[in-house]
Amino acid sequence: MTGARLEHRFPPLLPKEQLHGPVLVLAAHPDDEVIACGGMLAWHASAGHRVVVVHATDGARGDPDGRFGDVAALRRDEGREALRRLGVTEVQALGFPDGELPEHAAALSARLRAIATAIRPATLYSFWFTESHRDHQALALALAGVHDAFAADCRCLLFGVNQVVAGGTLFDVGAFEAQKQDALSAFTSQLAYNDWREKILHRDHSMTVNVEDPAIQYAEVFADLRPGDLTAACARAQAALAAVRRGPA
Repeated sequence: MTGARLEHRFPPLLPKEQLHGPVLVLAAHPDDEVIACGGMLAWHASAGHRVVVVHATDGARGDPDGRFGDVAALRRDEGREALRRLGVTEVQALGFPDGELPEHAAALSARLRAIATAIRPATLYSFWFTESHRDHQALALALAGVHDAFAADCRCLLFGVNQVVAGGTLFDVGAFEAQKQDALSAFTSQLAYNDWREKILHRDHSMTVNVEDPAIQYAEVFADLRPGDLTAACARAQAALAAVRRGPA
């Protein structure tokens, strides 16, 4: 690569108006989607798009100290309340055991295929392929495996919860950041262990570090792909992550 011409690779800031419904959101746990794309979901709802959120697990391991009794029911209720604050009311719970999605990969893939076929989304939100949590990883891999269940022109906006998507596409969510913070406040059982509301606020703010328009202060970032890209993107991301974790030979 010596002598090759290098160009700027700042993430593009795209107009939200090019996105359409129906919108399908695939999350591992109640709270993932609010953390990663709550601003965009609030925008979709305000635009009148149908938004369907699917939570794959019951969230039952979200209370390691046993402070809240039936935490699975509580997390389900918190997730629905958070989404209601964003204007989203269609929520499905698949009920897989929290922390065990990799052990239910075949059943998860079958459920995702059926959901994609029934809803036929024009826009999809789910996990990018370098997430740290094993449930997030399993859902991302399952999505890549059922990519053919989606329309070829579906916009697949893949997000990070544990880590942001390097080199992704930005969407301005400044008008919805306060609404997103209000939605995050619904997760009382999670905030009791780690109050990440301000952290998420700062993360969304930091995404705009190279945006020159001073009016744009908060953005959410995604890998912006089509279904036909998912398998190759998954393989490349997994290979890159494995090389980084191995370190120098």
